[in-house]
Amino acid sequence: MSLQFYFGASGSGKSQKLHEDIIQEAQSDPQTNYLLIVPDQFTMQTQMDLVVEHPRHIIMNIDVLSFGRLTHRILEEVGYEDVPVLDDTGKSLVLRNVAGQCTDRLRVMGAHLHKIGYIHEVKSAISEFMQYGIGLQEMEKLTEYARPRGALYYKLQDIGVLYQAFLDYIHDKFITTEETLDRLREALPKSELIRNSVVVFDGFTGFTPIQNRVIQELIRLTKKVIVTVTVDDRENPYQPDGEHRLFHLSKKTVADLKKLAAEIEVPEIKPVWCRERICGRLPRFAENEELSHLERNLFRYSSQVYEEPVNNVH
Repeated sequence: MSLQFYFGASGSGKSQKLHEDIIQEAQSDPQTNYLLIVPDQFTMQTQMDLVVEHPRHIIMNIDVLSFGRLTHRILEEVGYEDVPVLDDTGKSLVLRNVAGQCTDRLRVMGAHLHKIGYIHEVKSAISEFMQYGIGLQEMEKLTEYARPRGALYYKLQDIGVLYQAFLDYIHDKFITTEETLDRLREALPKSELIRNSVVVFDGFTGFTPIQNRVIQELIRLTKKVIVTVTVDDRENPYQPDGEHRLFHLSKKTVADLKKLAAEIEVPEIKPVWCRERICGRLPRFAENEELSHLERNLFRYSSQVYEEPVNNVH
C-alpha cells in the first residue's frame, strides 16, 4: 500500500514515462494487474499507445479503463445486484415527468420549464450536486444561506423541490451514473482483482469528492496507486496557493490525496519528476520553439516577450 505522484509540466512526457515504467514492471511481474484509469475520451488512444510502445506489442496484464469501465468490471466480478443505470437522457425524462407533477410548488421555475434547454440545465445542476456529495440536507442549508439574496433563494427552493421529487421517483428503481461510484467503493473490498493490482490515474485535472473516496479505498487495498499531476517544475506541488494561481487545482489534488492517504496511514513514496529537455525545450515542443515559449510564459507573471519571427503558430 502506497501513494506515488508523477509530476511534470504540460508536454514534459509524464504519460510517456509512466507507460515505460508500467510496461517494464508488468513484464518483470506478470502476476500483478496494472489498471490504468484515464478519462473516457482517452481510453482507446491510451490502449493503442501502450500496444505500440510495448516491445512485444501486447498488454496482457495491463488494462486501460475509465471510472465507468472500472465500476462495471468490479461490480461484475463481485456479483452486485444489477440495477438499471440512469444516463443523462433518462435523468431529463424523469425530471420532465416529476416537474409536471409539482409545477404548483415551483415559484420561479414553474413558468419556464417548457422552454428549450431548461430541464437540461436543471439536470446538470442536480448531477453536479450528486458528484460533489450535496444531498437534500446540504441543499436546505444552502437555500437558507441564500435567503437574503432574493431571486437566488427562490430558485434554490425550486431546485430543492425538483431534487427531492427526482430522488423519490428513482428510489429502488434506478441508480444514477454518479451513484455507481458509491457502489464501486462498497464493492472494492470484495474484489480479488483489486487486491493484486497497481492502479494508475493519468490525464485528470482533479477529482470529485466521490472519486476521492474511491481513490482512498484503492490506496488502502491495492499494492500501489500512482497519480500524474500537471505542475510546472518551477513550482512546489506540496505548497498550497491561492485559487487565482495557475496550478492551484493541481496542488489541491495533491493535498487532498495526501490527506486521504494519511487518514488510512498509507505512506507516500518518492515522487517522479519529468524534467527532461531537448535543446532547452520540453519533449512535446522540441520542434516548436513558439509553443515552447508559450508553455513557459502563458498566464505567468513577469512573462517574457517572444521577439523572433513566428512560423509555427497561425
